[in-house]
Amino acid sequence: MKGKATEIRVDFSLKREVFFVVIGAMLGAVSMLIPTAFEVGMGLPYYVTWVAFGHVIGVHSSNAAFAGIAIHTITAISIGIVIGVFLYKTGILNISKLSNGLLYGLFAGTVVLIIFFIPVYMLILQPEINRILTTIMPETYDEYGTTSSHYSFPLVIVSYIIMHLVFGIIVGVTSSALSIKFGSRYRCTKCDISFSRIDSYQKHVELVHGEKPIQQIRILILGGGFAGIEVLRQLQKAFQNDISIDITLVSRDNFFLFTPMLPEISSGMIETRHIVTPLRAFCNRAKFYETEVESVDLGNKQVVITHRIGKPTNPIEWRSHILKYDYLVISLGSETNFYGISEAAKQAFTLKSLGDAIVLRNHVISMLEQADIEHEDLDLRKRLLTFVVVGGGFSGVEIVGELNDFILDSIKYFYHNLQKSYVRIILVNSGGRILPEVTEDLADFALQKIRRNGVEVILNTRVTEITSDNVKLDQGTIIRTQTIIWAGGGKPQTVLSALSCDHDKSGRIMTNNYLEVTGFTDSVIALGDCACVTDPNTGKPYPPTAQHALRQGKIAAINLISKIKGKENHKEPFDYKTKGVMTLIGKRNGVGIILGHKVHGFVAWWFWRSYYLVNLPTVEKKLRVSVDWIIDLFFKRDVTRLKTPTEEIAFKPNISDRSFTSSSESIQK
Repeated sequence: MKGKATEIRVDFSLKREVFFVVIGAMLGAVSMLIPTAFEVGMGLPYYVTWVAFGHVIGVHSSNAAFAGIAIHTITAISIGIVIGVFLYKTGILNISKLSNGLLYGLFAGTVVLIIFFIPVYMLILQPEINRILTTIMPETYDEYGTTSSHYSFPLVIVSYIIMHLVFGIIVGVTSSALSIKFGSRYRCTKCDISFSRIDSYQKHVELVHGEKPIQQIRILILGGGFAGIEVLRQLQKAFQNDISIDITLVSRDNFFLFTPMLPEISSGMIETRHIVTPLRAFCNRAKFYETEVESVDLGNKQVVITHRIGKPTNPIEWRSHILKYDYLVISLGSETNFYGISEAAKQAFTLKSLGDAIVLRNHVISMLEQADIEHEDLDLRKRLLTFVVVGGGFSGVEIVGELNDFILDSIKYFYHNLQKSYVRIILVNSGGRILPEVTEDLADFALQKIRRNGVEVILNTRVTEITSDNVKLDQGTIIRTQTIIWAGGGKPQTVLSALSCDHDKSGRIMTNNYLEVTGFTDSVIALGDCACVTDPNTGKPYPPTAQHALRQGKIAAINLISKIKGKENHKEPFDYKTKGVMTLIGKRNGVGIILGHKVHGFVAWWFWRSYYLVNLPTVEKKLRVSVDWIIDLFFKRDVTRLKTPTEEIAFKPNISDRSFTSSSESIQK
């Protein structure tokens, strides 16, 4: 099996594994000081050993003891590294198994004792120690003579053995634990899952792919958003080495999107890839499929998934697959709700996905470029520079604030033919005030700030019609524009409306307080934006926010684990009190309620950034976003427009067209 273990190892880095050994050896070297307490009690000033070490390497100052400790630690670490590399290269021991790690540590400690410590101590250090003690003590001193009734040579040797055994145990256990947690992975190519321990992989091959395979418990997670990923994390942690559990994640995208920062992507403040993380980075113990969910059959416990074959824009065919499950987790999020307004889906921009943010940013820059060319037709220029945002909730206010800053800064630094007076940015809201999620005084503060920044806010007004070049309001007003951004709310995905379970009036799946779907409490859990979970304190559904999705993910995982382990009495109801709400309103301003305290202005903006920075999924993304924010403080916004292939094809004007020629002549004049 030794050869097979080497073949199936993936995600292996010798540098990383050696680093784990270094950490273990450092802790082990420190732990070797513990047994010296025995010798202090027996009358031997042990620090003299470190002084002797220092003298041997040529340090005779007051720092000799520190130099001795340093050389001792470096030597112990070096020997640990050499032994570790030898074991890894030869495949004799694999410390991803804890018992192997312990054997490795004991072997390393024995080598240090026999090959290094005994020869060096007996032949070099002991004479130097006697010389030092003879100098500082009035009578002649013999280390192995009797200086105390409790001190004897055999006891000294026993203390040294204990010292090195402690060193070895610390090295082995520490390096093994780090390797299991962060080190190499052992992947089953048939199941496309990996294990942190070689013995778990071997057990999996035997029980799942052997002559008499066991029947695994199949857990299927639909959706790779905040809720789905949190469930996945908790399940993988609980069942990392449980061979009987099979976990599968299905998502239409192969990345986790940090949606709260989408408005900053649309303005170019943050680089696109910095708020997305590959879902496969989360899936160690789980299979992953990038595909669409076509249908869910709760009665027969199966899900049909479909995916394209060939080019995404021109697929050869669509293929379908059936996934069976024992437990189903539904966290498919939501899609934009246009409330029956015809043409809105075709003409309006949305901001629900990464593609939406990229397309919107390209479009806004395109409007600025087009307006910069139109010197003569002022009416057209104003129409190009009119931007309408529909919806005054968190999403709408954040979008309009970020859009306003981006456009005005771009005109100031890059588009010198344009003036701020040409720009018209409008926020249309059906309610009497913006931001119904916060208190009225905070909403008023946000309204005044937004208006002061130049945004027109139209309240108590609904959009009744959207066309390719205008927006019609219920008051009869028509706003001529080429840019309509819809931030008017969401609804569950269409596939969920066909489920044979209870739904609320908006189409969300009804659940009990344990997040179990009504009528299928034994096997189906729903959470996140697509689920209607009632707050037991208010009797109202929890809002569809990231913080609620994360907490629901943890509770859903706890309850699912309890079901699988047959501990139904360990289930926990979802009872979460919102820690706060925050939103940005532009110009480094924000409003929010944090732990019951109202904040606004720069403080709210700082809290918003700090909270979401902490909640980014990886250290890498935290660093990248931090750098983006720092760059934004000192440099101008980037107005580079990267055309998509579709835009490149569309941008091919016919030079024989008369209107095109006429426009060219007017520019030259």
